[in-house]
Amino acid sequence: MRKLLLLVLFLPVMVFAQTKQDLFYLIDKFPVNKSGDVNFCIIDSIKNSSKGVIYIKAIQATDYSFKNAPSTTIPLYDDVNNIIIYKGKFIRIDRIQKTFSTVLNTYIYRFTIKIECMDNAYKLSIYDISESEGDFTIMLSDLLKKEYYEKMKLSAGSLKAKYNSILFIYNYLTSKIKSVREYMLKENVQIKSKQPE
Repeated sequence: MRKLLLLVLFLPVMVFAQTKQDLFYLIDKFPVNKSGDVNFCIIDSIKNSSKGVIYIKAIQATDYSFKNAPSTTIPLYDDVNNIIIYKGKFIRIDRIQKTFSTVLNTYIYRFTIKIECMDNAYKLSIYDISESEGDFTIMLSDLLKKEYYEKMKLSAGSLKAKYNSILFIYNYLTSKIKSVREYMLKENVQIKSKQPE
């Protein structure tokens, strides 16, 4: 009975430690540069393709990958330099069950995607990623600072909420990167010469 009582007393500490370990493992999966900013950056080669053809394909890939996403702006198409800049957003609703009620928290995530086209290659970058709840906005680079979680004694519930938020961001952005890359690397895509208006 005494062992059972000790186990029950230490269970919250064990859950807390596991959640913190999982959070740090997830944080380490993000590409962070030397200045601490998050920047997903991919360079793919596409053989025997001019930058003009790759640019048109990148426009189509952006339209295809973000057609159902609520955009914050119309994409910027730079025909001279063959660059596309798209400022997008996505939303997560967190349902928290309380004793006598349910609370809904709405989080809005914003990001910028940039596709630079060259002969036989393109560079895709996703950066300026932020999370907003109400009037409060925080950059993803600040959410990923391990020092914050090491100094603060957050409850297991608070750590779990941060983990869920960061995981949601990671899954969404990696799925969009995958979608754009798959479209760009397809060989049988019909290239339409007219760009969207």
